[in-house]
Amino acid sequence: MKPTPHEQFKRAHRALLNRWIEESDIEDVELAKIALADVNEWLDEENVEFEADFDLDDET
Repeated sequence: MKPTPHEQFKRAHRALLNRWIEESDIEDVELAKIALADVNEWLDEENVEFEADFDLDDET
């Protein structure tokens, strides 16, 4: 069965955390704190809007 986008994101996120645990001197609890702080910062960011230089309604 194909994983859902939510499951794919969770797997990718966990793989990144596991890589950092294995390759750095940062403890797992500290990594979790950093990740949570980063997610909170990300949620507080303003959305950046842009105008496409092509028509989004084109079906080419």
